[in-house]
Amino acid sequence: MTSVVDPAGKIQYSCGKCKREQCKLWRDYQTFLENQSLICAKCIGEPAETIDDDGRVISKITGGRTDQIGWLVPAVPTPDYKTFWGYTSVPEKDVKWWRSLQN
Repeated sequence: MTSVVDPAGKIQYSCGKCKREQCKLWRDYQTFLENQSLICAKCIGEPAETIDDDGRVISKITGGRTDQIGWLVPAVPTPDYKTFWGYTSVPEKDVKWWRSLQN
């Protein structure tokens, strides 16, 4: 996987495996930025038909819908693209932005 941070200290918002851009990406949960990786649903191996438009899949634990895939959570960058919002701290406008991206 490629580092998510470029030499200027900005997050490169693309899949670390296939380099896809302009799509929903997930990141490792509870992981320092310098060890972070981003991945799209295709590279996670999640079949496209199992992900709804909001980026949610059926939880293998609860059977309900969730935007977490295993230990991966939505990768929502802060406005300055220097880090990611904490999973429970993402402002509503940024949640809407992430959900608006293609799967």
